[in-house]
Amino acid sequence: MAITTRELTLDYTPPYDWERVRAFIKKRLIVGVEWLDECSYGRTLTTGGIPGRFTATHRPRENTFHVHIETKIHPSCPHDLVANIRRVLDLDANSAAIDEHLRSTYPFANRFIPGLRIPRCWDVFEAGVRAVLGQQVSVSAATHLTRELVQHYGARYRNARLFPSPDQLSGQLFDELRMPHQRKATLARLAAFCLDQPQARPEQWLKLKGIGPWTIDYARLRGEGAADIFLSGDLGVKRKLAALGLNIDPTLRHPWGSYLTFQLWHLE
Repeated sequence: MAITTRELTLDYTPPYDWERVRAFIKKRLIVGVEWLDECSYGRTLTTGGIPGRFTATHRPRENTFHVHIETKIHPSCPHDLVANIRRVLDLDANSAAIDEHLRSTYPFANRFIPGLRIPRCWDVFEAGVRAVLGQQVSVSAATHLTRELVQHYGARYRNARLFPSPDQLSGQLFDELRMPHQRKATLARLAAFCLDQPQARPEQWLKLKGIGPWTIDYARLRGEGAADIFLSGDLGVKRKLAALGLNIDPTLRHPWGSYLTFQLWHLE
C-alpha cells in the first residue's frame, strides 16, 4: 500500500502555552520516534496496525496547528487518527474554564500558568511503558532508558522508528537496559498482559507485580487523556508542596486534577 499524505488545520481555543508544551516534550523526547523544533512537534505513530507519522506546526496568530500526516491509511484520514493527534496536543481543553476553576479553588493558583496544556503519548501502552521506566528515577534517566528501549526494540519506519508494541516487548529480558531486574520483569509482564488483553484499562494492570497506583495514574493521565488525575504520590508534586509550605485539599480539584498536577510541576 502506497504512503499517502494529508494536510490538516486543527484549531484550539486560547490560551495555549506552546512554550511550556514544547519544554515538557523536549525533556522527555524519544529520539527516533519524536522530533521537535521551535514551532513544531512530530512523531511516528501506529493506528490499527498501520504505521505513519505526523508533524504539527504551531500557528499562534491563528490559534491553530498545521498538521502534515504521512500514512498508508486511506487518504480520507480516519477520524480516530485525527482525534488522537488532537488528544496528544491537548487541543480540546477549555483552558479558560480550567484556569478559572483552579484559581477560584486554591489561593496560590494566581501563580499558575494560563493555558497550560498536557502533552500526551500516542496510546496508553506507550504511557504505561514510560511510567514503568520512570519508576524511582529522574526524568533524564527515564528518558535515556526509553530511548535505549526504542533503539533496541522499535521497528524502523522510513528514517525513524516506531514505539515498540506489546508483541515486540512481551517475553523480552531487556538485558540491554541498565535498570533493576525486577523492573525489567514488570515491563515484560505489562507487555504480555497488553498483548493478551489489548482493550484492558490501566486499572486492570494493578494485578501485575511491580505496578502500583502511580504507574496507573500516570498512564491514564498521559495515555488516556484523563482530565482528573491528581498524582498525590508523585515525588515532584510532594516536593513542590513541601517547598512552598502548601497543604491542599486535593478533593477540591474535581474535575481538573490532571491540570492541577501539571500546574504544580511547573509552579515556581
